[in-house]
Amino acid sequence: LQQGAPVRRFNWTMTVNPLLDTAPETYPVWGPTRTSLTHDNMGDKMHLRVELQALFRLPRSNAIAFSIRCYLGRFDELVSVPKWARRLHRVVRDIHPDVAAYKGFLRNRDAMALWLAQYDDGAPTSPGWWPQD
Repeated sequence: LQQGAPVRRFNWTMTVNPLLDTAPETYPVWGPTRTSLTHDNMGDKMHLRVELQALFRLPRSNAIAFSIRCYLGRFDELVSVPKWARRLHRVVRDIHPDVAAYKGFLRNRDAMALWLAQYDDGAPTSPGWWPQD
């Protein structure tokens, strides 16, 4: 990691309700919400969480600063863009169970895929998530 050349990466997961603090230490607070999903509230309660993580080498101390910028998108909002709806459905449906478990949504994966399926029109997807792709 060189000074003046930060490293950035994306990470993602799913969360019930728009929570920023999903640390293991606070699991007793947010963990039980994972059992509250139904087909009727899936669009409102389920969120895609994307993190932009950056590491910077500081010039004077040579220390490393690590930042995380979180973005939360409610499923109802995400499916309003057909391309995103298709991609999200296919990722949730096809992701390996080990990865879904690691990301924390294996318990709700089938229900999420079922809810998202209604927004997948079967059209091919392109490599990017952004509407202009």
